Amino acid sequence: MVHARLAIKIGLLIVVVLIIGFGASMLVTIQRESVALIDQNKIGARRLTMAVVASVEGAMLQERPDVTRTMIQQLKSSSLVEGFTIYRRNGVEAFTDLATAGEVERRAGLAPDVLAKITKMQRAPGAPMTGPLFARALETLRTQESIEVHDGVSFFTLHYPIPNREACQGCHGSDHTVRAVVRVEASMEPVYAEVRRLRNRQILIGVLTIVSAAIVLTVAMRSVIVRPIEALAAAARRVGEGDFAVRAPAGARDEIGELGAAFNEMTGRLARAHEDLGAKNTELESALRNLQESRARLELLEQLKGELSKFVPDAVKKLLEQNPNATELEKKSVDVSVLFLDIASYTKLSEQLDPKRLNQLVQTYFSSFLEIIQSHHGDVNETAGDGLMVIFESDRGGTDHALNATRAAFAIHQKTLRLNEEYGGVFPPIMLHMGINTGEALVGATKLGTGAAQRWTFTATGPTTNVAARFAGSAQGGEIVVGPTTAERMRHHFVLESLGEKTFKNVSQPIHVYRVIPPGIYEKIA
Repeated sequence: MVHARLAIKIGLLIVVVLIIGFGASMLVTIQRESVALIDQNKIGARRLTMAVVASVEGAMLQERPDVTRTMIQQLKSSSLVEGFTIYRRNGVEAFTDLATAGEVERRAGLAPDVLAKITKMQRAPGAPMTGPLFARALETLRTQESIEVHDGVSFFTLHYPIPNREACQGCHGSDHTVRAVVRVEASMEPVYAEVRRLRNRQILIGVLTIVSAAIVLTVAMRSVIVRPIEALAAAARRVGEGDFAVRAPAGARDEIGELGAAFNEMTGRLARAHEDLGAKNTELESALRNLQESRARLELLEQLKGELSKFVPDAVKKLLEQNPNATELEKKSVDVSVLFLDIASYTKLSEQLDPKRLNQLVQTYFSSFLEIIQSHHGDVNETAGDGLMVIFESDRGGTDHALNATRAAFAIHQKTLRLNEEYGGVFPPIMLHMGINTGEALVGATKLGTGAAQRWTFTATGPTTNVAARFAGSAQGGEIVVGPTTAERMRHHFVLESLGEKTFKNVSQPIHVYRVIPPGIYEKIA
């Protein structure tokens, strides 16, 4: 693959260089040939115009305007030019009516037979001539040239002024400098066709030349560069496999040969270094074995410590750190806020996902909740499949635990929405039921077992925790339902919607409950 890619790159580079160099030269040549052909056609049209004008003036000096008329008619019917018209200085087509003949008859006289022939040849003049080229030809006494397009056909047009020479003033008068303007139209289509033919031929020759040169140069570069590099790459792969005795070809006296020599020198040094390392590795094996055994024991201890810490709540760990005898771990009545949360439609979700993916979902979401809970001074008390029970006590800063619990619930709700978006293609989106209740509860730790089999648990018991669980069970997906005590403590910080009094299982009296309104939604305000 490396060989193929390098050959392709070299071939493309050669083609690009040839296109830029040879292509530019070819374009200049085509441009010059095109200009030369067009100029030759223009020169031919100019010479033809001058020859016809000379013939017209010669016939006029011999007082034979009838000959001029006949010549003009023959020239119009020939294929030399597409248009040949002589206009008087006032723009009227000449040699059509008897205006000029009458003027010459009055000034100098014409032979009767000539006048008779002119009279027979008279016809109605064509459209009068106007335009800037005609006007400039009259003013400057210089030929005016242009390229005009009629019905999609290009014409080279000349406006050639005929000066009023002294020899002609006897018949035409001396009050003007130009007797007439000759307008000649020569088609450029044959020239353009020839230009296109030459261009296509040059392009074909250029393409064939570029392709041929690219093939030859690519084959040469493949032999000179690609194959030596391929051999060097094969040697490098064998060195990578551990064969330090391999050597690369280094016979050429060029940069590639120098690269091969440097490679061989490197492999020689690697072989010597490999032998030295082998001897040193033997010496280090025993020390390393002892070190690995010690490290394994240390890692096992750390792992055991980390695994055990998962089962000890933060509150218990803090108390144990302060008092190893654990005299403060006995249960006592404490004012707390308890947050219960579980996943909505968990049974349906368990039917959609296999147990392994369901466990991954719960771990992914609930693990992200722990940081939120700890930052709001909460302590995860229990986990049960799809649910969490979190205890909030007042922090050292004096913030009410009911407010901490509500803020934590909102943060968990927002985190759930972000995780739903982040894992949209991995897990189905979930919603949480959340309930918060505030009141007295028996909070403390219990030591189970003795000696090496003992285990500490930290929990809160009593009606406060049971009612919080009932609140969570009554919440709809995404709702946060709180009791009256919680609502009273945080009503100045959050908007509440009264849900009225509701009865709950195993609770003797109805309880007035509220739904915490997310920011921006205001309906019924308690």
